[in-house]
Amino acid sequence: MYPFQNNKHIFISILLFFVLTNLSAQQNLHFNSIDSLFKFAEKNSATIKNGYLQSLSAKWTKIASIGNTINLKSPFTASWTDNSNLPVSFLPAEAFGGPVGAYKQVSLGQQYVTSYGLTPQIDIINPSAWARIKSAELNKQLTETNNLIAKINLFESISASYYNIISLQYQIKNTEQSVSAADSILLITKNKFDQGIIREQDMNNANVNLLNIQDKLIQLKLSLDQNYNSLKILCDLKVDSNLQITESISNTINTNSKTASSSLLEKQSQLQAAYSKSELNVNRLASFSPTLSIIFNQAWQQSSNVSFTDSKANNFTSQYIGLKFTIPLPFDVNRLSADYTSKINYNISEIIHEHSALQNQINNKQLDLEFQKSISTYTTAKQISELKEVNYQKSLNQYNQGIISTDILLTAFTDKINAQLNYYAAYAGLKYADSKININNTVQ
Repeated sequence: MYPFQNNKHIFISILLFFVLTNLSAQQNLHFNSIDSLFKFAEKNSATIKNGYLQSLSAKWTKIASIGNTINLKSPFTASWTDNSNLPVSFLPAEAFGGPVGAYKQVSLGQQYVTSYGLTPQIDIINPSAWARIKSAELNKQLTETNNLIAKINLFESISASYYNIISLQYQIKNTEQSVSAADSILLITKNKFDQGIIREQDMNNANVNLLNIQDKLIQLKLSLDQNYNSLKILCDLKVDSNLQITESISNTINTNSKTASSSLLEKQSQLQAAYSKSELNVNRLASFSPTLSIIFNQAWQQSSNVSFTDSKANNFTSQYIGLKFTIPLPFDVNRLSADYTSKINYNISEIIHEHSALQNQINNKQLDLEFQKSISTYTTAKQISELKEVNYQKSLNQYNQGIISTDILLTAFTDKINAQLNYYAAYAGLKYADSKININNTVQ
């Protein structure tokens, strides 16, 4: 019995150890500012990581283009030939002491032939390769700009979920208080109904009011979970991560005018047009420009009629050096097709660049207008919330004194709740609009 109890205790201890280890392994993350969340996302988001790898790939593409300007080639060849049946030649027989006019069959050559060859080549004039360097540099800049735009989109999505969470947390807190208030109103109506002061419909309406607020609380909590899940996706967090946003709503908020000054969209289209033009130049040079190369050859040959490893085999070496001039055929269909395709892509990119320059300016203006609209919405929502709170308190006092009806009280109560929820939503909208301008002005 005692050994069994000891084993049981050991098993429970091991189980508790694994449970506690698993709980401690879960990520517990708390953020009290949007900037701290941005810093975390920069280190963990798949979007940022992929952008870094794309930039690294573009960097190595440029390095490779620089190396390709000399286009160093150094092929090495080796062959082992067993001439099992040597070719037959007919030579005059008189050379071997035979009669004049006759021919003798003679097999010439070596049965075992081993050869090695090294043929390096370096381009000294290669206009197409030189142009490729500029194209690779533009591609690198374009990739980096694309990554910055992706970063802006990521941060804007994070900001939207972040401020939605702050708003929803306060909406939930306020709604929980409203549930208690609605329950108190229901209790008051029941007492009045029992006293014969109000109708049963009034009591039922108070009950409906409580049910609606309870359902609203459930919906708000579900929306909060959805926004937390969105943040986990954006920041590439595990499902079981404990993520908490702890920033508080401030009663004083900066409503000073701001101006968006992002130029990335225009820069992106400009680089795309320059890259397309560069690719057009590369393809044209590849189609028509000549290449001048230095070539060199070093060859070794070993021949024997005994074996490949004959130590007495005959050894021969040969060597040459020279210049190689190469010019492509002017009517190569594939190259002409690539040339025309590059020209079309360049024309398209020029049109996009003109459109993007205008779009960039309008987008900045839209951000400014969105911020101004959010300021107006927030200011109005705050004033309405304060007024509706006063109206509700007065209506509650008047209802307790029997001055107003239940319907008027419930209307005032519903207006107060909606005004408070609208205020928190307007706060999130203003902070989000402000954050978008900051993001676009910062990520350049």
